[in-house]
Amino acid sequence: MARTDSDDHRKKGPPLFWWLLANILAIAFAITAWVVCLNLFRDPTNPTSYDLMMKVGRIDPLEAFTRKTAPAPTKINSPQKLEAQFKSFSKSDLETLNHELRRSYLTNYDKPQFLTYVEGEFRITAVRELTDGDFLSPGVVVKAQALVRPDAVADPIPYPVFIEVLFPSQDVAADSFQVGNTLTLTKRRNYAAILNVGTIAFEDRSVLFLTLVPLAAVEHQTEGEQTFKITPPAKANLKAPLPAFP
Repeated sequence: MARTDSDDHRKKGPPLFWWLLANILAIAFAITAWVVCLNLFRDPTNPTSYDLMMKVGRIDPLEAFTRKTAPAPTKINSPQKLEAQFKSFSKSDLETLNHELRRSYLTNYDKPQFLTYVEGEFRITAVRELTDGDFLSPGVVVKAQALVRPDAVADPIPYPVFIEVLFPSQDVAADSFQVGNTLTLTKRRNYAAILNVGTIAFEDRSVLFLTLVPLAAVEHQTEGEQTFKITPPAKANLKAPLPAFP
């Protein structure tokens, strides 16, 4: 039996099918590429995204604020107020908050909606130098326990709220701070912003433990009258854990 033109057409398939298939694949590839790029440039708290954004200039280096340019906080809290502020937060709430706190810091507080400065007196309990394995370096990290005064004339007494303060600096050593000395934080002096909110075990219970970083790149004087200038590095190490003290 002789072959007809219609038989050949059925065997080869309609050209329109391959054209549609090619276009569908191209659209799918474009959408996938767009979604991947969007995710890479949307969240600077992701280490891979942050490194890429720094390389292509999509995010600025960490800013050395002055007292005039430091961002306005939503709150300025003492140890007692800090405890009240975070005591009702669940674990998932803290994870969400810490993500936003880190994002705000990395983007130089373009949207400082959760920015809280910490004020008060704190007794130093541990000190060590910051290394390349830390969130910020070089510099020093100081761990301390809050001190509160029962009244205006009373001596300060220990309070169950702990902090660690990252002091990024090129000219500070661990011996600039002494265990047992008092670390005093004020807004006008330090602009010590909360970077991470967590808890630690203390006397058989869980208590507040905050990671702070001073935002103002100014001269800082310790209780021992040693001075150093706070100078943030160009970028943070997002692979490092927070808090810096386990």
